[in-house]
Amino acid sequence: MAEDPYVATLAWLYRLEAAQGIDLKLERVRRAAAALGHPERCAPTVHVAGTNGKGSTAAMLAAMLTADGRRVGLYTSPHLVSFRERITIGGIPISEDAVVEGVSAIRTTLGTALDLTCFEVMTLLAWRAFAAADVDAVVLEVGLGGRLDATNVVTPAVAIVTNVGLDHEAYLGNDLATIAGEKAGIIKAGVPVVSGATGVAAEVVAARAAELGSALEVLDRDFALARDPDGALVYRSRTATLGPLVLGLAGAHQRRNAALALRALELAPGLTPTTAAMRSGLADVRWPGRLQVVSREPLVLLDGAHNAAGIEALVAEVRTRAAGRRVRVLFGVMRDKGWQSMLRALGAVADEIVVTRPRQPRSADPVDLVAALPDKGRACEDPVRAYRALVAASAPEDVVVVAGSLFLIGDLLPVVDPDLAAAAERERAAARLAGRC
Repeated sequence: MAEDPYVATLAWLYRLEAAQGIDLKLERVRRAAAALGHPERCAPTVHVAGTNGKGSTAAMLAAMLTADGRRVGLYTSPHLVSFRERITIGGIPISEDAVVEGVSAIRTTLGTALDLTCFEVMTLLAWRAFAAADVDAVVLEVGLGGRLDATNVVTPAVAIVTNVGLDHEAYLGNDLATIAGEKAGIIKAGVPVVSGATGVAAEVVAARAAELGSALEVLDRDFALARDPDGALVYRSRTATLGPLVLGLAGAHQRRNAALALRALELAPGLTPTTAAMRSGLADVRWPGRLQVVSREPLVLLDGAHNAAGIEALVAEVRTRAAGRRVRVLFGVMRDKGWQSMLRALGAVADEIVVTRPRQPRSADPVDLVAALPDKGRACEDPVRAYRALVAASAPEDVVVVAGSLFLIGDLLPVVDPDLAAAAERERAAARLAGRC
């Protein structure tokens, strides 16, 4: 049987990921971008860093720009079901053929000089696709950190730091000030920056912006999005008032992300949408796996919260939505995460917790997880079987929450949406070919 070019291309990327791992440097991607003709310069860019909310903020930015009639390239990570989700143009994932052709062109152009990590190749693939599509704007989500992330070879029109929390400490540092320094590394001289950081992290971001002469706008100081006394959601900045607004993404924390996106587009030269486009973009934006409701009876929420701050926001939402109802949690996490504190927080609202193993090599062992929850926890190795059993055992009035990793959400989305099954199988075929499973 002839080899499937797309599956083979993904397998090559996944083998590269296993061989190279995470190696945060900029020089390799700078050289590669130059060899490819600098596709990263194809259009004005909004660059988004932060511990949580990067993807949601990026999705809102892209939705508002698209509603304004712009052709928008959006680059995010990780994907949930299909690799192609990472790179979209006008809201549509790039084609399998574009992935195959783009990776082949990168390998051919760089030849024996290709010493890139998997994420660096993916980032170059995105820029190349955006340049070929002649996009009007690019929204670029940082992969890890900021200062040494592959995306940081761009000089954007505006930069965003959504917030700063403890995450990826092995790569970014063990305290908020150090991690904030990595996130603030996306700030460029003279480029406006919008920040939702607080406390010591806010001080680090402010110092970096002052050092580079970059105008800094701070959430809840210079702009905000909040409910008025009459209940209307209204955005206010130094230069604009916009409301009432409707947000397509659920959760009180999304108000902060929306405010950051709105202020960034106000400040980005040549990218500010009309107020009508802002309204419709925020109302229509969709971002799967973030407080996503996939059933009403029982109420089933899929949320990719994967660190302490994300779980804290999720728990606040569950307290509001559950209102005395029985709460059952399905939890799976990567072993390098601070899962002990995440489980403690979920345990405060859960009547039962089932721990499982997302289908990723870095997944934590459910045996280790359940040992931390002897009173209300049990383990089920297979995430799909665990999900089906938990939902089947739930009463219509119960609340089922799935959290801990976006990879876990990706494992389960084809279960709730059979239309995704074919894409999921192609991902599994690539993983098998690469020796990942």
